[in-house]
Amino acid sequence: MMKKINKKILVIEDEPSLLNALKDKLKQEGLEILTAKDGQEGWRKVCQKPDLVLLDLMLPKMPGEQILKLMNENGLIKKIPVIILSVKGDEANMQNCLKVWGAKDYLIKSNYTLEGIVKKIKKLLKI
Repeated sequence: MMKKINKKILVIEDEPSLLNALKDKLKQEGLEILTAKDGQEGWRKVCQKPDLVLLDLMLPKMPGEQILKLMNENGLIKKIPVIILSVKGDEANMQNCLKVWGAKDYLIKSNYTLEGIVKKIKKLLKI
C-alpha cells in the first residue's frame, strides 16, 4: 500500500489519454489529484488552491498562458508552483512562461516520460 502524501496536484490537460495516464501515475505515487479538461475549469480549480499545477498551454476555452497570467495577477503564482507541460517549444513562449509569468518549469511533452514528470513534481514539492 502506497503511503498517502498530503499534497494535491491539479492537472489541466485536454488530451484524455495523457490526462488519465498522469492521473493514474500520480495516484500511484500517493498524491491527491484534481483534473480539468479546459482552461476555464482549470482556472476555477486553481482557485481551490492545489499544492501544484501541471498546466498544458493549448487548451479549449482559455489557453494555459491566460491561466498563468491570472495566477500572476492574483498573486497565486507565489503560493502555487506551476509546471508547464506543452508541445509548444518556442523559446519566446518558454521565456514568457518562466520569466514573465513565473512558472517553475517548462517541459516539452515529447521529451518527458511519466516518470520524468513525476520526478519534477516531487522535486518541486520536496517529497
